[in-house]
Amino acid sequence: MSTDLNLAKELFSRYEVYKEAALTHRRFKHIDILPLINKLKEASVFTVTQAGSSEQGREIYLFKLGAGSIKAFLWSQMHGDESTATMALFDIFNFFAANDKFDDFKKNILDRLTIYIIPMLNPDGAELFQRRNFYDIDINRDAIKQQSAEGRILKSVFDSIKPDFGFNLHDQNGRYSVGQTSSVAAISVLAPAFNHAKEINPVRERAMKLIGSINDALSCFVPGNIAKYSDEFEPRAFGDNFQKWGMSAVLIESGGMKNDPEKQYLRKLNFTAILSAFGSIASSSYEDTSLSVYEQIPFNDKLIYNTVLRNLKLKTNGGYILIDIAFNINEVNSGGNSAYYGSGSIEEIGDLSGFYGIEDLDLSGMEIAPGRVYPNSLSSEEEIENLKFNELYSEGYIFISLNDSLAKAFEGKYTKYPINIILTSDPKQFITPIKTENRPDFVIKQGDIVKYVCINGYLCNITEHIGGIRNGAIVR
Repeated sequence: MSTDLNLAKELFSRYEVYKEAALTHRRFKHIDILPLINKLKEASVFTVTQAGSSEQGREIYLFKLGAGSIKAFLWSQMHGDESTATMALFDIFNFFAANDKFDDFKKNILDRLTIYIIPMLNPDGAELFQRRNFYDIDINRDAIKQQSAEGRILKSVFDSIKPDFGFNLHDQNGRYSVGQTSSVAAISVLAPAFNHAKEINPVRERAMKLIGSINDALSCFVPGNIAKYSDEFEPRAFGDNFQKWGMSAVLIESGGMKNDPEKQYLRKLNFTAILSAFGSIASSSYEDTSLSVYEQIPFNDKLIYNTVLRNLKLKTNGGYILIDIAFNINEVNSGGNSAYYGSGSIEEIGDLSGFYGIEDLDLSGMEIAPGRVYPNSLSSEEEIENLKFNELYSEGYIFISLNDSLAKAFEGKYTKYPINIILTSDPKQFITPIKTENRPDFVIKQGDIVKYVCINGYLCNITEHIGGIRNGAIVR
């Protein structure tokens, strides 16, 4: 076992010691990290300065640590809704601020590297948990024109420090597959191209070798779940241009893992990957990594859905047909950054061989059918809260209706309740067809017994109490 791999395993196993307890979920704001930054200013290992301000005047901070001749530059959350690596960076700050068994490792890094970190480049986007900045500019498409304040800050820092290595830290859709497999891409990496021909010069080759060492460090934790991001040259992007301008750029995209909705395991992988990369740069061990390691990492593909249910019977005019059904759930912001609703959509019906679900079930012998509307119209929220939802589900009820006075209190498209709410003139006749682009609202029966309900894309096994309904939809 290599020394680098032993180190990665030690870092991974000790991670909880350094995990920043104030960051427990993805949807934090600029104001939430300010106390952490102010506390870190007191640690002698860091120099913290304000690199500039966002379009709305929020401070964008730059951390500096180390005094080595090799310069590394990291920036996170240039897309405001991509916060996994930001959490990991605060864990890394705690790591460097501690005095412990890793002191020799840290000293070696800080003697050889000078590290610059912008933990949150797009605080205005983070405020609303949206990709773009306040003026709806994608900062990562602003490397050339630099019309965004945040893009100008990033370029200014780059120009002032002239880094040797760069880490461009992002989140990607959690439904990418690792090549033509059923494995979800937990982490995707890339040494961006610097021209359309995708040529390899010494700068890009260094990035490829460093990624190879990162791949080796992470593979024991997520075997088969590491992919490469698309390497098409994007002439407007910072990573591609930084590569062209002489910095060995490493893109790290945090994707998805089953049962990790807040990306806490992926946060741990970022912590391990980045510190392992620092160690590899400091020791120059990445130079011994074959380019074939990078080249053999499969590219992302799009073969994954949130849920795939297979071999279901669907009643037709002529009897039954067998179908597979695939559906996704996307997040819809509610009340800015702090909350969201899930929004389900049926993506495909038919033969789904060659495609996979993060939740993937063979339900042979079971029947899929539209859900029912609870017959009693409700007149108060107390009545809704007193419903015994699992009993309703077992009877096939996945919709409730409200009387006119209560209906006026329900706005928007979604409800906090684990059932759909109908606000139509004739709710008892309501039915949701099982069709692509419709919401996934249906029941699954074995004979006359309801085994599963699906409400707004959330699947619940009601007989084994597996799964849950995060929120329903409001139907008008």
